[in-house]
Amino acid sequence: MEKLVNTKQKDDSTIDQDKRKFAYYPGCSLNSTAIDFNISVKNLFKALNIHFEEIRDWNCCGTTPAHNVSKEMPIALSARNLFLAKNMGLEEIICPCVSCYCKLSKASILINNKEIKSESEIKTRKEIFEVFQNMGYKTEEEFNFKVYSLVELLYKNKELIRQKFIENKNKNSINSETSTIESEILKDLKPVCYYGCVLLRTEGVTKFDNMENPTSMEEILDTVGIKSKHFRFKTECCGAILSLTHKNIVLKLSKEILDAALEAGANSIVVCCPLCQQNLDLRQSQINKHFKSKYNIPVYYISQILGLAMGLSYKDVMIDRLFVEPKFIKK
Repeated sequence: MEKLVNTKQKDDSTIDQDKRKFAYYPGCSLNSTAIDFNISVKNLFKALNIHFEEIRDWNCCGTTPAHNVSKEMPIALSARNLFLAKNMGLEEIICPCVSCYCKLSKASILINNKEIKSESEIKTRKEIFEVFQNMGYKTEEEFNFKVYSLVELLYKNKELIRQKFIENKNKNSINSETSTIESEILKDLKPVCYYGCVLLRTEGVTKFDNMENPTSMEEILDTVGIKSKHFRFKTECCGAILSLTHKNIVLKLSKEILDAALEAGANSIVVCCPLCQQNLDLRQSQINKHFKSKYNIPVYYISQILGLAMGLSYKDVMIDRLFVEPKFIKK
């Protein structure tokens, strides 16, 4: 068996809280079915003093359906969002949604001047630039876009998270004996980190962690005192968008992930993908009905858990909107 190589790149650049600003691309899911992810990310960024501005007039990245129509369509749709960010004077973009992150990242590689390109990519770039030039966008400028997934951005700023956590802990030390829903959730937490199959396996895009055995989320949680369980299913597929056409496959694959989490000794799962969260949380009752099981495992976004650690309330990060809520929240 080939030995796994640690692909993490050393990056000493942390956020200059006074000067650095990111363009924020929510995408369609975070404005609808994953609104809890959107709100928790924005409130977490505010708690960390990470400055961001939502891209004005953004459009859908195209995700899987556009890619099935043509290879160029998702690139063109994503490129427009990049040009809009450039018009705002911003070239660093945060995409919390994993699918959006992959699509915008691929488009940025094609558009950026310094990226090495094949002949077909040069041809596609020229065609896309002609379209956007006719639409009034400036295509003759120097482009140097950097698209971040939420996990990558948090991973590169672990020390900032650690410092803010210590500040919050010291500030609230006077009431440390007072039990709250937030403190009970954190104290009880025995999670596994689940990355899903897309974030780290997109060719030519992801370079910040090992694609087979990532540890970035575990390391991020460790900065706020949360120890994750070893998880052998951390990059297995949950079934993803097959939930629309082959639901039984999704129920089977998601059940295997829940089983593996329990086998690891976990009582919760921490995720970074809206579709993974939906399949493991929303469909947990469907899994129970189909397999006559009794799973009751909360599935949190990493932004929700970090938000609690930063002193935000469970409502600030919308944990009360989960289908499988932690036992400390009473209806």
